[in-house]
Amino acid sequence: MLSKTALQDIDRRTWSGHNHTEFCPHGSGEDVEDYIQAAIVQGFKTYSITEHFPLPPAFYQHPIGSRHAVYTASFGQVELPAYLEKMARLKETYRSQLKILVGFEFDFFPEFADWTATQLAQYGAQIDDAILSVHFLPTPQGLRAIDDTAADFKNGVVAAYGSPLAVANAYLERLQAAVDWQVPNKPSRYGHIMLYRKWRNTFPARTVWADETTDRRLMKLLTTIADHNELLDCNFAGLFRPTQTEFTPTLPWVQVAQTKQIPLVFGADAHSVAAVGQGYNTYLENHFNA
Repeated sequence: MLSKTALQDIDRRTWSGHNHTEFCPHGSGEDVEDYIQAAIVQGFKTYSITEHFPLPPAFYQHPIGSRHAVYTASFGQVELPAYLEKMARLKETYRSQLKILVGFEFDFFPEFADWTATQLAQYGAQIDDAILSVHFLPTPQGLRAIDDTAADFKNGVVAAYGSPLAVANAYLERLQAAVDWQVPNKPSRYGHIMLYRKWRNTFPARTVWADETTDRRLMKLLTTIADHNELLDCNFAGLFRPTQTEFTPTLPWVQVAQTKQIPLVFGADAHSVAAVGQGYNTYLENHFNA
């Protein structure tokens, strides 16, 4: 895996850092080569392929909530050799047109951290780039997705925690654990740190999503990332969702990250070819790469 310094030295004005492929079970199914060609047309010079890494086998022992969320969260371990082989081939094929960084988006589970550490040890040397993200929160019944559907979010996670505010604080607490976690080959970039707001437009307008605890946790999170000289996914997928209509982090927290000199990496979080450049103009026009 490229070092933090090497990643920071990439020109972030022309780097697309968060993209998926046909290996993603909840994506469009379009061939990754079509994504790559779209990225070249968009003007990117560096392009990270960060497919969802297979989830721990223990995760599937007691799945709850949306079966779609559970069984399409990632591709299977058996597909890893084919994924790495294809991405390596495309990296070579397009090397004169685009610098392709092959890697993964890893899910962070404190419950399965040892398993994830073994995977990072095994695959870290075979990849260029990676993101560490949180997509599931614990409930009394088991782990529950926060990003599958609004109904699943409300009936599962919000019902378990009592309010969107409580979900927000629990999510940030779990993400802080991811940032604090230290193992070899750990990803040095964190994905969509306010994903808990994905369904905000499906709630009443006066719904409370933040309080002093939320702000304190976000500030601590960004301070720790800055202290570790790590990077942050500036994720634009939510800006185009009617349920969200904002990027993540939200603008005030992007500005805090900038004051802390955290490198912000443009993330389309593309799950389809059409999404490869989504939000890129907003990212550039707001100087988020400065």
